[in-house]
Amino acid sequence: MENLKVGEIVRAVGGRLLCGDPDTVISYISIDSRDIQENTLFTPIIGERVDAHKFIGQVFEAGAKAVFTSKGEIVDETKPHIFVKDTQRALGDLAIYYRSKYPVPVIGITGSVGKTSTKEMIAAALAPKYRVLKTAGNQNSNIGVPLTLFRLGPEHEMAVVEMGISDFGEMDELAEFAAPETAVVTNIGVAHIGILKSQENIMHEKLKIAGNFKPGQALYLNGNDPLLKSAAVQYPENARLFGHEEDGCMDGLDYYAKDIYICDGMQHFTYVWPQGQIHVVIRQLGMHNVNNAVVAMAIAMEYGLDAKTAAEGLLAYEGIPMRQQINHLRDGIKVIDDTYNASPDSIKSGVTVLGLLDNPGRKIAVLADVLELGDMSWQCHYDTGCFVAESGVDEVVTVGQEMKALVQAVNEHAPQIVTHNFSENDQAAGYLKGIIKPGDALLVKGSRGMHQEEIVKALKEYFG
Repeated sequence: MENLKVGEIVRAVGGRLLCGDPDTVISYISIDSRDIQENTLFTPIIGERVDAHKFIGQVFEAGAKAVFTSKGEIVDETKPHIFVKDTQRALGDLAIYYRSKYPVPVIGITGSVGKTSTKEMIAAALAPKYRVLKTAGNQNSNIGVPLTLFRLGPEHEMAVVEMGISDFGEMDELAEFAAPETAVVTNIGVAHIGILKSQENIMHEKLKIAGNFKPGQALYLNGNDPLLKSAAVQYPENARLFGHEEDGCMDGLDYYAKDIYICDGMQHFTYVWPQGQIHVVIRQLGMHNVNNAVVAMAIAMEYGLDAKTAAEGLLAYEGIPMRQQINHLRDGIKVIDDTYNASPDSIKSGVTVLGLLDNPGRKIAVLADVLELGDMSWQCHYDTGCFVAESGVDEVVTVGQEMKALVQAVNEHAPQIVTHNFSENDQAAGYLKGIIKPGDALLVKGSRGMHQEEIVKALKEYFG
């Protein structure tokens, strides 16, 4: 982050300086009392369980130079206290101001599944030509997006920003903060349906990413998603459909993949755009990753890269930890670590990738509860189980109460598939250690709160 003075920050957020020197220099914004660096402005977020205002004294002792506060209490009169009505909103307002100092093109990414991998692929395709800022990890919320924007600097020429929502109205704020000039919607699934109630509501909220678009600004929509394909007519001057051919059909797609196959553990396809086509190779398996690569190619070429250079950028991308990362253990055992998070749709994608592995042994799906599905949880898990039943896996090992619905579906629709349900990760890991054989392949996946990485760690330690 480039230097800002406290007085400048006060004006940017419409706040009031209660005490301290307005010329105090700020070069880092933190919401975490344990993350205090040189010249830090601390923003205390009021959460459901903790009001971080109680840490203000602690952050000053750790070296923080200034704080936002909505309480009006002065902890140290020598340090700037900036009074605001809402500290979280002040964080966003400051991000809007800071973003205006670096008016680089911003590409916004949203969708129920695949935001992070799409963001990474777009950044990789652009990297041969541009110095790209991209969202770190999954800082994609109304707190994470401002923190991403604060990392902008004079060295950056473009930004690829992940924008995730879980409630009504959140995308309005994110679009205001990031002001994307190009946007991608990867798909419409059922993540957060417990709050948003329907896929139509989810789509409506996510499409607000393009709420302020002018004619000609590109809104890339996944044309293999029926909801998004039908929504494209609402954006006649913006929508561009991407995807892959299905059963020889690519009806309506502006950018698509065809002739898709796997060779030497990598995904190959022909990328087709209105003016031509080119052979592309990526290291990530699965049709969802093909779609990610297609939109990355389209955007890279929109911003001036030739197809060959963009494809080389994609081939160089090796993936990120805990996102369908394939671990090769002894005796030919393969473990797909896809433990970062889960939704019904991403479980289906993971199971599909498991089926693509060329291992000689069994295919075992190790799955844990998908959280935040509300009243739809049982039905979503059961429906996912119906998909798993038809996937060709040999065994399903689950962890958690909600996964019992998935197991029920598998038992009813594919009784030949071995199933086991456990309440704890260590129980599942202990069982797996006893039954895994040379040549077996496993997918390990569950919601972040289920900590499925514990199972991956146990298997890596045991099988080397």
